[in-house]
Amino acid sequence: MLSIAALIPAYNCADRVGSVVRGVGKYVPDVLVVDDGSTDGTGDAARAAGASLVVHPANRGKGPAVRSGLAVLLGQAYSHILMLDADGQHDPDDAQRFLEAAPEADFVLGNRLWNREAIPARRFWTNFIGTRALQLMTGFPLEDSQCGYRLVASPFLRRMGLVGNRYSVDTEIIVRAGKLRARFAHVPVRVIYDGAASHYRPMQDTVHIVLSAARFKVDEGDLRNDPGPEAWKRLVSAPAVVAPMTSALA
Repeated sequence: MLSIAALIPAYNCADRVGSVVRGVGKYVPDVLVVDDGSTDGTGDAARAAGASLVVHPANRGKGPAVRSGLAVLLGQAYSHILMLDADGQHDPDDAQRFLEAAPEADFVLGNRLWNREAIPARRFWTNFIGTRALQLMTGFPLEDSQCGYRLVASPFLRRMGLVGNRYSVDTEIIVRAGKLRARFAHVPVRVIYDGAASHYRPMQDTVHIVLSAARFKVDEGDLRNDPGPEAWKRLVSAPAVVAPMTSALA
């Protein structure tokens, strides 16, 4: 039986995070936002929309934000964690595609590259090249390795010794999932580029991601077995969680 929580890392997107939380909340009842040192009220907007909240006092990057969220969620009895961005570039309504694919896969990865016309040329080619490079390095079946919209089974996430910073954490999760023999699936997702600022640096971050993949591939930090939620809570120190302001997701 599926039991899913959504994890949304967020940084300075107060004008968008609320709609993302409310949108994904139609499909996933429990939503956790990690406010990664925002200065514009992102955390308050997330809580007002119905999300629980973890707060980083200063900006630390996507990798630490994802790890903070997982430290909380993997200590609970969720079967899967749905990850998406807070800046509105992921369509919350695509969450249904992930839920439908979940019974047949351990890792469901969103694919934005099916619709080339919807993606700025520079972003398309950096993502395409990064995906092909990672596919060659790992031998894993990949369609869009840098898409942050994904659903991952909790037992696999609890076994991963995640260390990646910035956007390399997305690649790290793929590499470690492949090493752990996860079953991959892909679903097409809509990507929304409407002039909103992105913290992703196409050239620098793509190069960093590809180079980091080699380190993740040989790293031996994964656990042999899933410790389970209760043991996870003893192994991992979870940050404090602030409750939602409202029951907007109910």
